[in-house]
Amino acid sequence: MSAAAVFVAAGDDDDERSFKARLRGYQEIPAISTGARGTFKAVLSADGTSLSYELTYSGLSSTVLQAHIHFGQKDVNGGISAWLCGTAGLPGPAGTPTCPQSGTVSGTIDASDVVGPAGQGIAAGEFAELLAAMEAGVTYANVHSSMFPGGEIRGQISGGDD
Repeated sequence: MSAAAVFVAAGDDDDERSFKARLRGYQEIPAISTGARGTFKAVLSADGTSLSYELTYSGLSSTVLQAHIHFGQKDVNGGISAWLCGTAGLPGPAGTPTCPQSGTVSGTIDASDVVGPAGQGIAAGEFAELLAAMEAGVTYANVHSSMFPGGEIRGQISGGDD
C-alpha cells in the first residue's frame, strides 16, 4: 500500500489525477472482431479517496451484460477490481449503475466498491492498491456481452497525462 499512499500524497498540482482507455475488440484476450468501440475516463478526487468515472460504448454485437475494471497487464486476463455497471441478470454489488445497451454510464468508485481480486493481492476495500495498479498501467476496463461473455471490448487504462 505504500506506493499508492505516496502516489496519492504526491498528486498533481491541482490534487487530481486522470486516467483513460480506448476500448476495442482487438485488445480482448483472445482478440474479438467487432465493430464495437468505447472509452473510459476517470478522475481521482482531490482528497484521493474516490474515483469519478465515465464509460461510453456503442456497437456491441449483442446484449450488454456488465462492465468492470480488471487487474491485469496488457495481453493478460485478470480478476475484477471494481464494477462499472451491471444488468438485471448480473447486477454487481449494491449501488452498481445499470449498463445501457449503448451510450454512457458514470459513477464513483471508493474503497467500498473495490472487490479484489484477492487471489492477485488486492483485497476487498483496498482502494489504494487499485490506484497503484492503475498508475502502473496494469488495469483495464472492459464491457462484456452475451455473445462474448468474457468481454467484447477492452482497453488498458493509462494515466491521463501519458
